[in-house]
Amino acid sequence: MYLFDASAVVNILKRGRASALYQGAVLDLTVYEAFNAVWKELYLLRRIDIDTAHSYVKALSRVFDVLPTFTVRGVESEVLKLAGELGVAFYDGSYVYTAASRGLTLVTDDKG
Repeated sequence: MYLFDASAVVNILKRGRASALYQGAVLDLTVYEAFNAVWKELYLLRRIDIDTAHSYVKALSRVFDVLPTFTVRGVESEVLKLAGELGVAFYDGSYVYTAASRGLTLVTDDKG
């Protein structure tokens, strides 16, 4: 099973491969980041029109309705420690910690 971050979710959806997402899970923060990515493409980058943005929002909502969603609530100190050891932000550490602790493969399209 996979743990998808927001960049992976949005890019998989944009490629028309939403069914691939059903083999995985997300973090609770992934939901906000994915919708924010749609907002950014619409209003800041102006890469998509409003109708496309609405179709992405609807598709994301359907996906998030059925995907297992994890949280780092209750393990914040462990995530902070891991993020420090890895030299990454707490956000990124949340994904690494969750994937490792649950035996999931982390999928990201983030660079660097």
